[in-house]
Amino acid sequence: MGGGTHRQWPDRLERVHVKSGELVVTLLGAVLALLHTALLFTGDAGAAEWAQMLLSWGFVAALSQWQSRPALASALMVGLNVAWSVLWLIAPANLGYTFWVVLVPLAVYTARRNADSGVKAKPGMRFAAVLTAAAAAWCVISPFMWTWDERLVLFYRRPVDAALMLALHWAVIAVAYLVAANGAADEEAKENKARMREERLAAAREEERLNTARDIHDVLGHSLTLIKVQANAGLAAGTERESLELIRDTAGDALTDIRLLVKGLRDEGPGLAPAATTDELPTVIERFRASGMDVALDAPEHLSMPTVTAQAANRIVAEALTNAVKHQENPAARVTVEQGSEGIVLTVASTGRAAPQPGAGTGIVGMRERACATGGSLKITQEKNTVTITATLGA
Repeated sequence: MGGGTHRQWPDRLERVHVKSGELVVTLLGAVLALLHTALLFTGDAGAAEWAQMLLSWGFVAALSQWQSRPALASALMVGLNVAWSVLWLIAPANLGYTFWVVLVPLAVYTARRNADSGVKAKPGMRFAAVLTAAAAAWCVISPFMWTWDERLVLFYRRPVDAALMLALHWAVIAVAYLVAANGAADEEAKENKARMREERLAAAREEERLNTARDIHDVLGHSLTLIKVQANAGLAAGTERESLELIRDTAGDALTDIRLLVKGLRDEGPGLAPAATTDELPTVIERFRASGMDVALDAPEHLSMPTVTAQAANRIVAEALTNAVKHQENPAARVTVEQGSEGIVLTVASTGRAAPQPGAGTGIVGMRERACATGGSLKITQEKNTVTITATLGA
């Protein structure tokens, strides 16, 4: 509840900022519109003055939608300026220049700033392009393209003067468009950066979830399988006490691993458990031998590999032997560790008559994921009663 409330504050502040921006420009526009309205009461007001007053309040309405409805506001700003310019041409008297022309570059800026972005053309980009073209065309009949002679007779600027004024109009519109485009690009870059950060966080959370699932499966699955095998062996051989001692030791090791795992989840910090090494591999195998399984180990006395690779090797061996115990009758296994050209080659070959047991298949998936995490691969083959798991681990 509290986190959701905190996340709503930026959205609320953004809405307040948008409304305050519209309010400021709307009030400024209203002041100018009131001036045009006041002119109606200073003398004889004709149709042109009344039309100016109505257009002025139309500009105020456009400004009131400047940020909440940018497309509508932009279209109104340009359209009303076109209407004002037409009124300028047909009015029988000199109407004077107007500040409303500054809304044309504002309209171009607003349309481009709020346009959709992307490789493909989208409606927002097309609208911005059409509006910019309309604004450029309006420049030809802008009130500032006209001037007066000494007798105050209105006439269109002469060619050179008209070209310079038209170039000035177009330059202002171009600057507005480019500034908006640059702002939109910066905003898109920030959004992409934020999205990539969220994707990385989501991927990290997913990887953490998978790692936790693998660790829980390995710790509990292997330990419970050994406990079951030890209990069955003790009952069959009549050595209950020895079996209980083995079960006690196995359960103690499993409890230690679970405590380290839970501590890691609570503290969210690395280095809570001792770094895995290849020296632990004989200990892993000895647990299975203690349960009565025939396991041979063929590995160099001194084999150096990264901690991640060593942990993957230990986990894969434990899972492979666990699968052998679960799915084969009285299996005998050989574990071989070699230094290959592509890294560490780990082979677990178990021989015994198949005795399939129901399972979710997560053990095989976990072995393959651990091998891939080191930059290696995992392959499983079966020939008659022998199942061979070959893992190539990056070193």
